[in-house]
Amino acid sequence: MKKRVLAAFMAVMMIGTILTGCGSGGNDSAGSGSGEQSQSSESTDDAAQSSEDSSAAEADAAADSGETAEIVFAYMTQNNIPEAADLQRIEDLINAYTVEKINTKVDLVLFSNADYMNQVNLMLASGEQIDIFQAYGTSHLPYIQDGTALDITGYLDNELKETKETIYDGFLKPTTVDGKVYGILNMGSNYVPGGFTYRSDIAEELGIDMSKVSSPQDLEEVFATVKEAYPDMIVIDPNRANALFETYLGKIACIDPLGGDITSAFSGVAYQDDPTVVNMFETQDFIDLCNLTHSWYEKGYFASDAATTTATTAELLMSGNCFGTFCGLGNPKIAAQYTTNYGHSFDNVQISESLVWAGSNNAWMVNSSCKNPSAACKFMNLLYTDAYLDNLLVYGEEGVDYVLNEEGFAVAPEGYTDLNSVAYTDNMNYYFWGNKWITYPVPGGLNAEEAEKQMALNYAGKLSNYYGFLFDFSDLQAEYTACQNIANEYKKALWVGAVDVEQTLGELNERLYAAGMDKLIESKQAQFDEWLSQQ
Repeated sequence: MKKRVLAAFMAVMMIGTILTGCGSGGNDSAGSGSGEQSQSSESTDDAAQSSEDSSAAEADAAADSGETAEIVFAYMTQNNIPEAADLQRIEDLINAYTVEKINTKVDLVLFSNADYMNQVNLMLASGEQIDIFQAYGTSHLPYIQDGTALDITGYLDNELKETKETIYDGFLKPTTVDGKVYGILNMGSNYVPGGFTYRSDIAEELGIDMSKVSSPQDLEEVFATVKEAYPDMIVIDPNRANALFETYLGKIACIDPLGGDITSAFSGVAYQDDPTVVNMFETQDFIDLCNLTHSWYEKGYFASDAATTTATTAELLMSGNCFGTFCGLGNPKIAAQYTTNYGHSFDNVQISESLVWAGSNNAWMVNSSCKNPSAACKFMNLLYTDAYLDNLLVYGEEGVDYVLNEEGFAVAPEGYTDLNSVAYTDNMNYYFWGNKWITYPVPGGLNAEEAEKQMALNYAGKLSNYYGFLFDFSDLQAEYTACQNIANEYKKALWVGAVDVEQTLGELNERLYAAGMDKLIESKQAQFDEWLSQQ
């Protein structure tokens, strides 16, 4: 356990509990730890590097002289974009704090999650000032390769010292290229067992003993019993069938995607006990799993329109006509939240252990053109270690945008229906920047004892043998894109079992090989072999 984050955690826990995220895959990014690309970086021109280092040194010297630095921090929200006056109000509160603490003013630039990367890339391309940004939902490797991301290695023992002491073990590997560190992943869930969240009232009514369930196959008898009693009920939520594939392939079969999405890893995968890169769609584990979901589809556990329905998980569970959904258990009390939100009684059952493979998404980086990199790194350090700053960004101003109730939970002030209706909030993105363990709790989260135990599990999260490998497909961009588009055509139908397995996989593999999948696998194997030789 990291002493610094434990101290910060306990300080927050004095006034509440911590909400931990329900992760599966890239939703709670460090959660399952999937990476997209491999470790490779184009060498930087010595003269350009020298100029960059010189400019950074001059800026840092100016900051050391006592002059207040000014940086631009670009972040995102799933909540409503606040009015300009309310965003300015939060910025003013932050600056009143950061000027005193690190002699730095921060200009907040806020985009919606959907627009974030497009807007960030436009700012970077235009030369507009942007000092700290995230590779949200995309690989950070291209930003390292093209020189956009600053080498922050020299700041790790000074400006970022507290963060270095706080982050999960090995957490810098996915952002390290040729021995240099270019960013830091956001600290989401690092321990995410596979699970199934189900209607506990129905299980109790039908006398189903869920304690006997410890694997996906064990759910067969459960589903059959529910279907017999409720023939018109949707037994399995189709929207998170991908979570079953992530659980089975990545945490039971122990496959590492070595880049991309474990549920549709079209550029090759490797088993923990064999570093040979193979086509996942030809592995027996993938075939067996597709046959399992196909049998479930034929038995009516999935709805007939499972591959095309637009009904969301929330809508299905709230309707009362859906028995359960596959889900990562990064938040072990997700069922309690479902019970509160959807009006029915839910519980969880764990169906796998956790395994973290290297993620190449969601790293926070400092722009290499930043005029005050020392100040930027100091601010980034606060994102991972300072509860006051994190809670300002997540919940806004205490007493205005949120209050702490008697139990220490962050709730909406009087006059507002919930946290999503206040003038400023970014509570839905609480785990996307910095360190989720130092944000305030919300109702339905874990109590102090539960949260401390969960945090310990996250620090002890089991890493893949190949954690830290990044796949560079820049020389095969056309093949990568073509194969990605092809895999996307088939994946949901395979997840919910709506197609004939042998015929569909035959067609899928034929098209993938024709599009150049063999080149991707060959390139990944060569890069992987080189990476392994350096470990």
